[in-house]
Amino acid sequence: MYRIIIGVWVLALMLSSWAGTIGGAGFVKRPDLAIFPSLEVSQSARGAGMGNAFASAKDVNAIFWNPAGLVGIKRLEASLSHSKWFVESTFSSGAIGFSKGLHAIGLSIMNFDPGPLEERTVQQPNGTGRMLSLGTVAVGAAYARRFTDKLSFGVRLMWARQDLDLIDYSTVNVDFGTQFDVGYQSIRLSMAMRNFGRDTQVTSRQFQQPLNFNLGGAAEIYGEKGDPFYVTGAFEMNFSFNLGERYHMGGEAWLMNVLALRAGYMSGYDAFGLTAGGGIVLPLGDRHISVDVAWQETAKGLEAPLRFSLNFGM
Repeated sequence: MYRIIIGVWVLALMLSSWAGTIGGAGFVKRPDLAIFPSLEVSQSARGAGMGNAFASAKDVNAIFWNPAGLVGIKRLEASLSHSKWFVESTFSSGAIGFSKGLHAIGLSIMNFDPGPLEERTVQQPNGTGRMLSLGTVAVGAAYARRFTDKLSFGVRLMWARQDLDLIDYSTVNVDFGTQFDVGYQSIRLSMAMRNFGRDTQVTSRQFQQPLNFNLGGAAEIYGEKGDPFYVTGAFEMNFSFNLGERYHMGGEAWLMNVLALRAGYMSGYDAFGLTAGGGIVLPLGDRHISVDVAWQETAKGLEAPLRFSLNFGM
């Protein structure tokens, strides 16, 4: 198994180098090459507040970013998230995870609702009165295992369906990833590949899945986890086959392990830039409830998305 994980890391590094070579040669972004674009949108307010530099997450929301992080769950955790997206569209998602010993399992669901859209035709450009049925739903199941106190591996199998009113399309994708504690200071590395699956035939054209992978790392840049005050920094390179190479960077400052302030930057995007957010943890004995919120800067006149998450530790 160790050889397989090492092989995955080597493959990811090769793909990263190849992506950089293409970018340097004038790679043209082609978002129209992929179907299920909503699968690329982050589903955790905590991760979004840190500029999407969240592949090193070790809570239940790791199921959306890097399933290897599920081993960081303490017993049972659940999360509900809601995102106010562009032009009255919304994302809603939920996850639940359980960890015991070296193993962890998780379930996830995501729904994208583009909002009410009325049918318009050439003969009736102001609307026919019929509302279109559109949206995307994705359901996943994940498994993660800790091989040593420094290395973990996880995989998620996900079924997704995209409704395009009169027709709909479905697919089965696989996410997998690793997390590795290098043993120096608090540096930890992560690799995650998401949305790996077969092409989907839409009418007479083939569309690829929104395949992307992240290589990154995180560490405490001030203090240590559990201290009354500490700061975590994270950086990631993200490559999407249809959107090119992008970079995520962010930080999270904790005060008394109760209040968190977050900020980040997303580089290489047409519409996104700065991010910010915060959270509060309410201890309830050996349980807790946390609330997180995140904001993203947008360009080109788009309304800035707002995200909210409610997490339960049991």
